[in-house]
Amino acid sequence: MNVVNLTLTVALVSGAYLAWMYIPLWLDDLDVREALAAGVGQLTNENAGRDGPAVQTMVAGRLASVGTHWEVQNGAPVEVPGLGIDPDDVQVERSKDGRSGRLTVDYVRTVRLKPTNQYWTVRFHTSREAHVKP
Repeated sequence: MNVVNLTLTVALVSGAYLAWMYIPLWLDDLDVREALAAGVGQLTNENAGRDGPAVQTMVAGRLASVGTHWEVQNGAPVEVPGLGIDPDDVQVERSKDGRSGRLTVDYVRTVRLKPTNQYWTVRFHTSREAHVKP
């Protein structure tokens, strides 16, 4: 085995490992985007016309079962279900006329790397906006 083959093999295995660790995070972020899209639809819907706190609660409720996050319990980190997003973490921006709105969530995901038990933190900034056509 020469150096080029070894380098290519290490790069391929490293890329596959990183994809194996990151793809679940990306799929969970797609669920966050879907929840924000539903929330901004409620925010700008002329028939429903929900206010900001109701939309924040709805989005946080939809995200309660998405993914996992780490909490410290009894001095040790424990992985628990949900992203740990509270209604206050959902930021609502609405135009004065109520015809457009934006929802934004900033959150972090921490992943334990399997063989080394090291932790890797990834920050996400997810936003959705909608406009009602006149």
